[in-house]
Amino acid sequence: MGASCSVTGASGSGSWVFASRTQLNSVSLKITDTAADGHHVAIQLQTVRGSGGSHIWPLHHEYGGKGASQTWNTTATDSLGIKYAYIEAFVMEGGSVIRSCGDSSITNPYY
Repeated sequence: MGASCSVTGASGSGSWVFASRTQLNSVSLKITDTAADGHHVAIQLQTVRGSGGSHIWPLHHEYGGKGASQTWNTTATDSLGIKYAYIEAFVMEGGSVIRSCGDSSITNPYY
């Protein structure tokens, strides 16, 4: 499954494989800084549990400036279930979000 979004200053994408009701395998998150604006960029995986509650995964930051890009490869397991998954990309100043975008959630076929 794949997801992507762009906002002024950042372009993010993500892909993963639903392995079960609780596991995402082959998670790949990529963020690219697209503006020389003095801000850094970040990307985050977000999932929705079977109960409807959100699971906000850690932010992954790129500080290299315009044109810099980074990809993280990982997995995600939530014993409370992963019903939906999506990505959100951010333009940030320190720990504060300046702008963000998100892609529509992708439904886990095991639900």
